[in-house]
Amino acid sequence: MGRIPHRPGGPWTGILLAASVLGSCLQPAPAQTPTPVTIVLTPPSPVVGGGVSLAPQPPPENLVLCSWFRSATTTDENSRILSYSPATSPPQTLGPAHTGRETAGPGCALDIAGLTLSDTGNYTVQIMNPAFLSIPVTLRVYEKLAKPTVTLNQTQVPENGTLTLMCNTSPRADTVLWLQNGSYLTPNTRLELSSENRTLTVLNFTWGDTGTYQCEVGNPVSTNRSEPSTVTLACSPPDAPHPGAHSSLSTGAVAGIVIGSLAGAALVGVGAYFLYSRCRNKTPRENEAPVLVYENLPPTAWAGPVAQPGSPPDLSPMYQTLQPRQPDVYEELKK
Repeated sequence: MGRIPHRPGGPWTGILLAASVLGSCLQPAPAQTPTPVTIVLTPPSPVVGGGVSLAPQPPPENLVLCSWFRSATTTDENSRILSYSPATSPPQTLGPAHTGRETAGPGCALDIAGLTLSDTGNYTVQIMNPAFLSIPVTLRVYEKLAKPTVTLNQTQVPENGTLTLMCNTSPRADTVLWLQNGSYLTPNTRLELSSENRTLTVLNFTWGDTGTYQCEVGNPVSTNRSEPSTVTLACSPPDAPHPGAHSSLSTGAVAGIVIGSLAGAALVGVGAYFLYSRCRNKTPRENEAPVLVYENLPPTAWAGPVAQPGSPPDLSPMYQTLQPRQPDVYEELKK
């Protein structure tokens, strides 16, 4: 047979093109990445006495069997809570770790009622559809926190002393915050906090550190604050500056000023009393000459010449003699 001539644009061109397209369609499709399955808690922060649902999301398709374990693995049969198979009747089979409060729901969800703090822990679900898949999850049950209390090493702190406060609360409190005069405190070089913030230490105590202190505790379901505890500066002088103003004088210097002021006031008082006593004793009766009192005495006989009979009368005035009168005893007593 002769050679088949090939012409551009002939029927072989179409055949080759069709084969190429068909070959591309017959190539195997790339494998699809399975959607990861996680466990969703509803509600996300379960409370003591309430309930919770642990559900695989998305729900497993073609479910054959699933089992829930109260542990981080599925190797211990004693930790199995229950198994669920939608094709059997009844679909639920209880395990050794069942407490009477667990049930299985659609999509292999585990429902727990009447939660207690002991329900906190690790859980694992094993799903067969028909491949085996194990998914761990951690459940934490929260309690509503009671009002905390604050313990102080002292309520009157000397200047430059150390104040230590401890917040007494449940060990399940997630956060512990400290407040002074209603404002939250931030740690610095003088404010030290323990690892869990349950102990606050105030170094080099000053007037600015006085006031009320509180601790506030919280978790996802509750928040509570202690009653205010008042802290003052010990041995504060009467004329000390207002809290918040730092005095540059030391305690010894302030005490010396107070004692010196009191001693000066005492000396002034003694001097004033001494002067008053001298002025009181130095009365006019002692400083001035006594007041003389005069009295009239009858005229004495005149020792002059005797008047002759028939001579005119003597018209010279009749003077009386005045002399000081001596006070008697009665008048002396009246003084």
